[in-house]
Amino acid sequence: MKNITKYIAVSMVALLSTACNRDEIADVNINPSFPTVTEPIYLLPNIQASMAVGLQFDSRFLGKYTQYFSHTSANYIFDQYGYIANSDSGGEIWKMAYYSIGLNLTQAQEVANKNQRYDIVGLSKAIRAWTWQVSTDYHSNLIKFDQAFTSRLTFDYGTQEEAYTEVVRLAKEAIVDLERTDGKSDASYTAKGDLIYGGDKAKWTKFAYGVLARNSNNLINKATYSPDKVIEYVNKSLSSINDDCYVKFTATSTSDANFYGPSRNNLNSFRQSDFILRAMDGTVFGGTVDPRMPNVLQPSADGVFRGNPLSTTAGTVAATRIPNLWGTTGSGNSTIPGRYLFRDKADFPLMTYAELQFIKAEAAFIKGDKIMALDAYKKGIEASIDMVNRNTVVSTVAPTAALITASQKATFLSDVNIVPTAANLTIKHIMMQKYVALFGYGYLETWTDMRKYHYDPLVYETIAFPTLAPDNNGKLAYRVRPRFNSEYVWNFAALEAIGADKPSYHTEEMWFSQP
Repeated sequence: MKNITKYIAVSMVALLSTACNRDEIADVNINPSFPTVTEPIYLLPNIQASMAVGLQFDSRFLGKYTQYFSHTSANYIFDQYGYIANSDSGGEIWKMAYYSIGLNLTQAQEVANKNQRYDIVGLSKAIRAWTWQVSTDYHSNLIKFDQAFTSRLTFDYGTQEEAYTEVVRLAKEAIVDLERTDGKSDASYTAKGDLIYGGDKAKWTKFAYGVLARNSNNLINKATYSPDKVIEYVNKSLSSINDDCYVKFTATSTSDANFYGPSRNNLNSFRQSDFILRAMDGTVFGGTVDPRMPNVLQPSADGVFRGNPLSTTAGTVAATRIPNLWGTTGSGNSTIPGRYLFRDKADFPLMTYAELQFIKAEAAFIKGDKIMALDAYKKGIEASIDMVNRNTVVSTVAPTAALITASQKATFLSDVNIVPTAANLTIKHIMMQKYVALFGYGYLETWTDMRKYHYDPLVYETIAFPTLAPDNNGKLAYRVRPRFNSEYVWNFAALEAIGADKPSYHTEEMWFSQP
């Protein structure tokens, strides 16, 4: 009995000792080769790449709604402003927000905040604000923000108005964090992971203001719309094309090649539409041909530029066949150089100075300040031309490409069909030139504009629509349905609550474009 008591006493001492040193024992189980917490700089590259790829994936479908692209075959469902049922086609932005970026960005922000890396906290919030803005402009209702990234098995939806409010909150918090002077802010450290702006806090601050400008200017139909606020945000955002926000692609392999490049062969069945052609060949602008056209659009073998109407079979005659967006008629591969933003090594723009100047022009026009509107409008065109040159690879081999000369640029900007007097400036000038400038990257912003103006042919001159998909009931698309596999398979009751179970849900107008 004495020995048993002694044994129990020793055991209790050992147990208490173990309890007191639990953290030390836990440390033994940590493998430094497989950390459970990752430094933010190692998470940022994939987060930033996902920003581009999410947009590019879904722009194959969104590009049809904006009439930048058409399919090579007739009656393609997205050409008809429809959708593919029981499919994730059009669901990549959802995946980007909730999975590819999702918790990775949350962890980056939490670890950075713990380590007092407030520059990374700030840029993380700016990216999250951008993510929610993109997602709500694309899908409308989003998962309630206090439920996202939790262990729940089902998730309820909030309103788009709540999403817009959350974007503003995050973007403003991002600016505050980016402007902090305390903590351990170190651009050289952040640059190891920040492959967009190299740790430049000032540029991320401008980016956050750009998100605010988009957010505010999307609400032109609201009584609360403030042109002055939009103009203020734009003036604090990107100040030249040197601030343009690009996700970089090195094309060392197909996995690091631009999604639009020929090596990945994702766009072989896409053709430039007849509407983007009319915007550039002089049809819309009084016969003045746009000098950007030979750089961003593709001529047929006979040298003539053609556009394919939506829901129409593309031509097959060799001389007049419309090339794909790389400038060829064959499938993509690594030997095809590609063109403009449709190259393996082309960096993908997420936000540009040109876009923001057109936003300012629109806000100033609505305010009634046509002098300011004209100045911003002209700067938008100038920046777009400079951006096209920046992304043009000069080639003397078909399809040829040459830089736009200073003389060509000056002639175009002095043409009254393009740049009228302030008194003669119209909203059509602003929105159609913005439409041209955003070709190849700004699909979502263009679609947002079109929905703000309800596809008005007086604004989008010569736009024409094909026979619409049966589920549309004669209405154009205003939203994209939530991702099929995550929502329609696992979260259907929540979809029913917002009416997303209806076949025509994609035609319901969003909150942002309503009065």
